[in-house]
Amino acid sequence: MKKNTYKDFVVKQIYHSILVDDLKSGDRVVESSLSKHFGISRAPVREALRELITEGILQYRPQVGYFVTAITKEQVLDTYETRGLLEGYAIRTALDKFTEKDFEKLNVLINEMEYFAFQGEHIKFIESGGKFHEYMFTKSLNKELVNFTKNLSHKSHIFFNKYWMQIYSPEKIRRRHEDILDSILKKDGGLLERVIRDHYMTTAEKISELI
Repeated sequence: MKKNTYKDFVVKQIYHSILVDDLKSGDRVVESSLSKHFGISRAPVREALRELITEGILQYRPQVGYFVTAITKEQVLDTYETRGLLEGYAIRTALDKFTEKDFEKLNVLINEMEYFAFQGEHIKFIESGGKFHEYMFTKSLNKELVNFTKNLSHKSHIFFNKYWMQIYSPEKIRRRHEDILDSILKKDGGLLERVIRDHYMTTAEKISELI
């Protein structure tokens, strides 16, 4: 595999380990141990760790090492506020690009989210939700905007995965995402941005109450 592929693989593995709680807030992540465990050189591992630092998932302490970032109220509120602003604007710039097939695909993903939520399939539920949101905001032609929005995905998923069962029922999850589709169908950019911002900020406020 290419070096960059190794880097992406390590990013996904660390992200998954945090989602399933194998790595917890404050745990140390050792570069040499990861290199040995995956049987790859330390260079792509180091690149992966740097990328996760950029995303706010890991922290680096000089002369000490890498650690899983602890979840704080401030982080949750800042992350979700920024994600809501970026995603809302990204989708607004692509309002005219949504087709009937797009809505069919998005409704399939809503069905998946509700199903996996009922089944308690945490990872599959988070993956379906991620696909739903990414499918929409990646329609924007502004690549910088798309990339900045993507950079918040892992972090927001980690927060949500930890608390979603305490704040939303499967039925509520369906309704919240159907509200987004309704706002897109209305072709009202201002309404859409408000719905997206509220979608994220409501979640942020509920999570912050539990931390």
